[in-house]
Amino acid sequence: MALEKGLAALQRRRQDFRPAGEVKPAPRYRPVPDHGDREPPSIVHRPVVSAPAGKPLEITAEVRDPSGVKWVRLRYRSVNQHQDYRTLAMLPTGQKDQYRAVIPAEDVVPTWDLMYFIEAMDNRGNGGIHPHLNRETPYVVVRLAR
Repeated sequence: MALEKGLAALQRRRQDFRPAGEVKPAPRYRPVPDHGDREPPSIVHRPVVSAPAGKPLEITAEVRDPSGVKWVRLRYRSVNQHQDYRTLAMLPTGQKDQYRAVIPAEDVVPTWDLMYFIEAMDNRGNGGIHPHLNRETPYVVVRLAR
């Protein structure tokens, strides 16, 4: 009985509702122009397969795309499935098409090895990762010297 009364009151409030101020229509959808570019950026990287534990770890990659590179990110974590990936922006080094990020020493813990992958987006919205999911294991494992 109380539930029915509450529902009836809610329906009356909804029916009598009038918004304050001017109501503007929702913006119209504008499709993204098709520029014909559906290719992700090219990522060339020499994997780091071993490193000392407790030291910063530098990762570099060559990333290029005809439409320009919007961003490059390094995703990494310990080889421990209870951890989430951390993200670092890979920034231009000053050399043509080269990007770099440094994993802080406090994230290179001796308890577990480290894993990482690189993701990049071009100026047309195409993205990709390295190592490529359809060609190889989509991450690199770094064996840490303890």
